[in-house]
Amino acid sequence: MTSVPKTAAPALALFRSPYDRLLPCRAESVESLSGVNSWKGSAIIWQLSGGPGAMASFEALRCKPYGLPLIVLLPPPAGIRSVLEILPQVRYLSPRMILPHGLVDTPYRLQQILASPPRSVAATLTDYMVRRGLLRRRKAAREFQRIVELAPDTPSISALSRRMYTSRRTLGRHFISSGIPVPSHCLQFARLFHAALQLQNDENAVFRIASRFGYADGFTLSNQMKRMIGHRPSEVRELLGWEWIVEAWLEREGR
Repeated sequence: MTSVPKTAAPALALFRSPYDRLLPCRAESVESLSGVNSWKGSAIIWQLSGGPGAMASFEALRCKPYGLPLIVLLPPPAGIRSVLEILPQVRYLSPRMILPHGLVDTPYRLQQILASPPRSVAATLTDYMVRRGLLRRRKAAREFQRIVELAPDTPSISALSRRMYTSRRTLGRHFISSGIPVPSHCLQFARLFHAALQLQNDENAVFRIASRFGYADGFTLSNQMKRMIGHRPSEVRELLGWEWIVEAWLEREGR
């Protein structure tokens, strides 16, 4: 594939491991991607174009699984006028990125986009949980964001409580009333999440990345990942994107 836009247009396409080509995806097939195991490590690429097909694609994408990344590719400048009516509605699909025509021209560049970590990990993950309906109170959202910020160098819930100038019991009460997993689980996932982002963007050995985030060794990190999201570090490196990691954890938590 030499040109992603030309290959994708005008249909939806699925970009998944081994990330060497785009797989045509009919609008009615989007709904079949139910459950994180059916789409983990994937993204939907939508080459936006005018005409009745655009609205059909939009309606199909409204039913896509929560968390499945969407990357929208805009038409060339001459075709922008044809999508002006639907373009304002695209934001309701919460796309990972909307890209000008021609900016992405190889699978490698799409890989980079899919693997790229959020600019603000804590704020992005908190916003995701809010939109997911799992942070229903402002105080709990602020506390969750602070947990994600402190997680890389805070190995225990006791240390976390001290750094947040509160008690473990108070944190637990706020989280239970909000509907999110207990603080200790959130802390351990946040540490793992930071490590997972690093794994997808750093070729260093697993044990080196594990040590950056307070794990005794790579084996400890691997076991923690397997327990919390059902996947090992090698799989996290192979299956790009961060949304599926969150959804795999939430599924294990019964959310």
